[in-house]
Amino acid sequence: MLFPTTTAKAHIRELEEEVKLLKNLSHPNIVRYLGTVREEDTLNILLEFVPGGSIQSLLGKLGSFPEAVIRKYTRQILQGLEYLHSNAIIHRDIKGANILVDNKGCIKLADFGASKQVAKLVFAL
Repeated sequence: MLFPTTTAKAHIRELEEEVKLLKNLSHPNIVRYLGTVREEDTLNILLEFVPGGSIQSLLGKLGSFPEAVIRKYTRQILQGLEYLHSNAIIHRDIKGANILVDNKGCIKLADFGASKQVAKLVFAL
């Protein structure tokens, strides 16, 4: 039997925190959580497959996007962020590699490893 190292245990704890956030999210612009598979010293997170890849890889292959595509993608990114913020979640790692595009042009925010759940602020008027 293998004994997980302190580093492996810490990494598994980080993944478990990511799973806690992902489990309760349901929005067309957020990558869908499907489950986890736990082995002796690993925890694998199963997510929906997004066939188009990341914006970063698409820009590398295709070059710059037309303005209409940029507007469409930006709107969807903001809708995903608005949903996260309405659930008191801050992504904290928005970049081209973490923005995926499906084969219908739908944006999916991914990689919630740096995300944080924050306390919801309630303002009295």
